[in-house]
Amino acid sequence: MKRMGTGVRTALTAVLAGTSMLAQAASLSGSFTADDYATVYLSTDLVADASEIISDKQTTWGGTQTFSGVALTPGQNYYLLVLARNVFSGPAMFVGDFALTGDGFRFSNGGQALLTNTTNWTVNESGFGAAGQTPVSLGTNASLQIWGARPAISGDAEAVWAYYADWANGYNGPAYFVTQITAVPEPAAFAMFAAGLGVLGTIARRRRV
Repeated sequence: MKRMGTGVRTALTAVLAGTSMLAQAASLSGSFTADDYATVYLSTDLVADASEIISDKQTTWGGTQTFSGVALTPGQNYYLLVLARNVFSGPAMFVGDFALTGDGFRFSNGGQALLTNTTNWTVNESGFGAAGQTPVSLGTNASLQIWGARPAISGDAEAVWAYYADWANGYNGPAYFVTQITAVPEPAAFAMFAAGLGVLGTIARRRRV
């Protein structure tokens, strides 16, 4: 009995180790800007704190902000949270281009690349935990009339805000943007895990005999 229990544990350890070897370390990168300030958080919930900041744009306007190599814990779901702040009246926007590398994660669009758009993000003016609304698009990065195209960001990324914030309608205040990053099993890892369960099932049947 004891020897068989050790065998089961050894087989299970081998299965888990093999599954882990198949997975590649996953990380998040991105390029973004906002009019005016923007802070990007990677959080496991909708309550962002300073320890979860992965990039912080502190200039009122200017070039594109980038980050890379932000590690993701296997099996953990995340929220990508962006607090953008318009500090003057007049136009406001947030535009960005984000990517996942490695295995085991997908954006809310089902892929490993995500642009700012009106489909896969929500926004409100109260906080990350408030009910999300569909953002308003002020145009794609390739043809932004107010700001011009922002470098190092896809031309298809949409400049978005909580309302149509042009010269006439924009006002001082924040916009809280939310999208999700979901942990998903990789096919190869799942296949190995299933095969491992088959091995454990065989051991269990032999044990009953």
